[in-house]
Amino acid sequence: MATMSAPAPVLPAFSARRALTRLGAFVLVGGAIAAAHAVLGVGVPCPFRELTGLQCPLCGSTRAALRLTRGDVASAWSLNALFVVAVGVLIVCGVVWAVEALGGPAVRPPRWARPLLRQNRLYVIVGVIGVVFAVVRNIV
Repeated sequence: MATMSAPAPVLPAFSARRALTRLGAFVLVGGAIAAAHAVLGVGVPCPFRELTGLQCPLCGSTRAALRLTRGDVASAWSLNALFVVAVGVLIVCGVVWAVEALGGPAVRPPRWARPLLRQNRLYVIVGVIGVVFAVVRNIV
């Protein structure tokens, strides 16, 4: 007797407004953490660094965010280059999504890249990039 597997869940269609809302929430939380560090001098301790003494992919992000708000890209880059690149990508995405949400054209990745950008695959790709970055930054 053949067993039937459950159908794959249907993901909602992409919504620029929903993406902007999530990006805004992400920026607010990150901004609150950076503001707490700037005003109070306290940051979020990294459990990985506390346990191992090694830097994780996010180590230095709070200080890098503060440097970026001051326009010091070189200093931010030296603290966490991956964070600086991610901020650049998020700024581009935010602008594109805002244009679309305001009625402008929808910009989508090229066809060859779309299979890589499916949600689960994207998480794996970002995770691999983070691990490689962490290994390299701890070796160099």
